[in-house]
Amino acid sequence: MPRSMKIRLSVMMFLEYFVPGTTLPIMSLYLKQILGFEPYQAGLVLAMPAVAATVAPLAASHAADRYIASERLLALCHLCCGALMLLLWRLESFPGVLWVYFLYGVCFTPTFGLTNAVALHHARDARRDFGGIRMWGTASWVVVAWTFGYFWLGGGAGPGERLPHALLLSGLTSLVLSAYAFSFRPAASRTDADAPRADYGAVLRVFARPEMLLLCALTLLNSACHQFYYYGMSPYLHQMGFSDKMIMPAMSVGQMSEVVVLGLLGWCLMRISMKRALVIGVLAQAMRLLVFAVAGPSAMILGGIALHGICYAFFFTVAYLYVEQHSTRDTRAGAQQVLTVMISGPGYLVGSLCAGFAAQWISCGAGLVDWTRFWLIPAALALIIAIALALFFREEPPSVHADAVPAALAGDKAAE
Repeated sequence: MPRSMKIRLSVMMFLEYFVPGTTLPIMSLYLKQILGFEPYQAGLVLAMPAVAATVAPLAASHAADRYIASERLLALCHLCCGALMLLLWRLESFPGVLWVYFLYGVCFTPTFGLTNAVALHHARDARRDFGGIRMWGTASWVVVAWTFGYFWLGGGAGPGERLPHALLLSGLTSLVLSAYAFSFRPAASRTDADAPRADYGAVLRVFARPEMLLLCALTLLNSACHQFYYYGMSPYLHQMGFSDKMIMPAMSVGQMSEVVVLGLLGWCLMRISMKRALVIGVLAQAMRLLVFAVAGPSAMILGGIALHGICYAFFFTVAYLYVEQHSTRDTRAGAQQVLTVMISGPGYLVGSLCAGFAAQWISCGAGLVDWTRFWLIPAALALIIAIALALFFREEPPSVHADAVPAALAGDKAAE
């Protein structure tokens, strides 16, 4: 891959993950502290993008494969995201926030799969190059955590005074990414008039194999565990004595570790199987949740947050790569969106709702939560997922198709 293209794709990933990086770490705290929502109401709001994600990514995949290039659809999605987030910034009522956040989810959830598709379209060796490109998405979380979370939030006159500015920054970044996405030339397969249309039966056949069905089911469940983390982390840190300006920087420790792990992911996958990597990722998920359940000192909490890199890269990124190496050029975008549905749709929905009602159920009054009991719920689920992976998941060799990406399937480190 030309160095200039790798830089451009890295900037795209940086902006893509900067958008949720400004809001996701503190959204539940914003809803409860600034808007005064009950825990279950915050859970319902956070579940809205997941409701949209059960349909929106597949609809986006259909449009990308048949009517519009992924690069152009990405630009249009972020244009709508920017406008909706700026509207959300001005809303305060529960019904208004609920429905606008739902519409935001319709526009935003397909963009994860679209950025993956754009990167994979332009990458010659996905297994080698994708981790390094995706790493810059994680790096953006670290940047926003310190520039916005520490310096900007820390400069407010009172607690939470500047939290609403996170929504403003997210909306403006979406508008910038929309303009940037228009600068990409669509992949040849999207502009060639003779290119075959995507075979959605073939996309479904990709996931009809037993190991792919199991991977989708476990991805859904692990996504629910992951959402417990994002729902609970900012109010948990707040209750544990972290100041508002330190919440995002503390959570950025996880993204720092993710940058390192993603940078090493290609090297690791040359030496261990994808199944082993998936199991390691889920075990790390269970470990960090158990750490939060028993943690006392701040150093112990930060150590648990640092496991985030292994949790995300070794499970979710490897899952995307596993789907990639069993897809063809014509099924790649659809297959990536199916996995995105499992992560951002039912998994996110179940996790948000369960986390919200769990926090309401084990509330100690005065806005406090019994966090030990809260974290033990997803920790137990993560252990069950790890056992299921180890016992029942069978890693199949890469599919061999004439139009597949050879370097990505062969894992040839020397391919350029």
